[in-house]
Amino acid sequence: MKTLSIFWQKTIVWLTGWLNTIAFFLAGGYVYLNTESEDVKKSAKSVLGLMLIFAGIEILRSVIYNILSVANVDYDTLSVITDISYVITIIKSIVFVTLYILDIKGIKFLPIKEKTIEEEKVEE
Repeated sequence: MKTLSIFWQKTIVWLTGWLNTIAFFLAGGYVYLNTESEDVKKSAKSVLGLMLIFAGIEILRSVIYNILSVANVDYDTLSVITDISYVITIIKSIVFVTLYILDIKGIKFLPIKEKTIEEEKVEE
């Protein structure tokens, strides 16, 4: 991806990750496969991890909602479970925007340990 700067590549990855899973796999995957920057690839991996976490939370909420609806729980309880979905969406937006800003500024937000020269020699 020599036509887009690293800023725009990261923006595409984070924006598509926040919007939709399919959009991320299309646009973010294209950026990941065609970029030469390891920094952009790390951003894509971080976005993928965040997407999986939020998808798991939403799946858990959906399963609980369906179990409660089959169990004939009153409408107010189901309404609360539905409202939790809105709260999850707001939290997802806040997390994605915050981590996007940190990533653009170059601040490491995940405790990823990089290999030292000694560790690479041990593996060989």
